[in-house]
Amino acid sequence: MEKYLSAGSSFIRKQYAPHLLLTLLFVLMSGFFISFRNLDGAQAAKVMEMYVSFGGILLLTPLFYPEQNREIWLLEKSKATPLWKLYLLRLLLAVAVLAAVVTLFLQRMQQGGSRFAWGELWAGSFSEILFLGSIGFFVSGITNQAVLGYMVSVIYFVANIGAAKHLGKFALFQMMGGNYDFAPVMFLAAAVLSAAGILLREWIDR
Repeated sequence: MEKYLSAGSSFIRKQYAPHLLLTLLFVLMSGFFISFRNLDGAQAAKVMEMYVSFGGILLLTPLFYPEQNREIWLLEKSKATPLWKLYLLRLLLAVAVLAAVVTLFLQRMQQGGSRFAWGELWAGSFSEILFLGSIGFFVSGITNQAVLGYMVSVIYFVANIGAAKHLGKFALFQMMGGNYDFAPVMFLAAAVLSAAGILLREWIDR
């Protein structure tokens, strides 16, 4: 257990800290771009889907970034701990931070007098944001290029603005229309993409 805590701490200090700081800035600056006060359910959903969604991209996409440096990759590969365990540890860390970000935004809206179904919006937001981030995580893992992960995630987000009706349960922005049925499917898809990203990355690393 101690070695995993040490590995997680080292990852945060050496590679992940800038991404966490960027996410913190993203949260702190949100008040300049969006309103948290007196929102109804649809408006609160819009905040989560049109703004907070980018938190998933910021947090999940760069988790394979250290291994883009071949020297770091060789060093980690030479250790006894399998790389997939390191990747899973990073993923769990990012998911925990993402859950905290979703909770924080909902709390800010609630404190601003907004009214919405907390549990329903939290589950829908978390599933959707996790799914969007897992796209970047998967692409980054199989291509060894975090930039491509960012690009594909953003392209998927933009594509949904005009083509969401063609994507069924995997369409973004459904909560603004009052639909939350997609959450279990999207959460499962995020889990599959994340697992596939780690497994394929492990196969590539051999």
